[in-house]
Amino acid sequence: MKKNLFQYVLPAALVAGFLCFFFYDALHYIPNGDDEFNDEYVSNLGIVEAAKLFFSNINGRWFSHIITAISFAVLKHNYMYYALYVTGVMLLFVVSISVLYKNYLHTFYKEKLSALKSFWFAWVFTATLFFLLFVGRQEVWAWVSSANNHLMSVILSVFLFSSLIKENNSVIKIIWVCILAAAIGGLNEVNAACCAIAAVGLFALQKFYSPQLKLNSLIIWLAVFIIISSLAVNVISGGYESRMNSLPHFTIPQSIKNTVHTFALPLMQYRYIALRLCTLLIFLFFIDINFAALKPSKQDIIIAAGLLVIIGASFFLHCYILSDIVPSRGEVWGYTLLLFMLFAFVRKRRRSF
Repeated sequence: MKKNLFQYVLPAALVAGFLCFFFYDALHYIPNGDDEFNDEYVSNLGIVEAAKLFFSNINGRWFSHIITAISFAVLKHNYMYYALYVTGVMLLFVVSISVLYKNYLHTFYKEKLSALKSFWFAWVFTATLFFLLFVGRQEVWAWVSSANNHLMSVILSVFLFSSLIKENNSVIKIIWVCILAAAIGGLNEVNAACCAIAAVGLFALQKFYSPQLKLNSLIIWLAVFIIISSLAVNVISGGYESRMNSLPHFTIPQSIKNTVHTFALPLMQYRYIALRLCTLLIFLFFIDINFAALKPSKQDIIIAAGLLVIIGASFFLHCYILSDIVPSRGEVWGYTLLLFMLFAFVRKRRRSF
């Protein structure tokens, strides 16, 4: 009875709640300035010219602008299409988590999972992320222009690491990794930089703590190189320079203060503390009913500290660039890594008992 409650009943309620809120937001689209701007210019200029304009005058992010130009050429002013589009992006996120979960267990624990089990985990994971970022759920999931950049950046990052942790060196894998890395560099700049750092961390994990893994170091470093090269295309663009010039002057002390403020927001938004706490507990009980009894090893603590540094960097860089606290759409990459880190450590400690 207890197992069914924590493994199925409560997670199912969490997923059902997520879907209710998600589809309500998707079907009650509130006109957004960025979406209206992109819609108008794509309608007037066409896909190619609009993408060039966005790249040269808005903020770089070449791959984001290609997706945006294509999507708005199809969506036009039909808000029902908007709902279908963001639903497609949400489902792509679920698929990416499912693939990462399945590949992770196969590589690290030699376990083979059914598609049903991997998708079930992905739905619970996505619902957990949704409610942890509940305050900004609309800008994360129901805002087309945001999804085309920030959420897509996270999705492709998850797919990239799903590929990097697979123990094979096929030509198809190398091509797929190169495409993903290039696309990631053309999306959210902070996520791209942190993705490159995390890839280096994966290399260090194998070299110093998991030498039994047969990951290809050359492919990992190839991904890092391509991400940085693609990111450089964004940074040297006229659009990126224009965006930076339009932002207020930023300082490191203020950025650190804003980073701390961002981390404290979940506690400051007291109305949602119970929601976030219950969501996190459901997720942890879903992973392992006896998670509270698990004790981390010294190696676990070192690896967790490294991951928390990367997560902290993702928040700090957003604060440094924006001279403000991190908006919810900028928190998704860090929260996704944090949630998967919790799963990985609980899963590892459970196996050792």
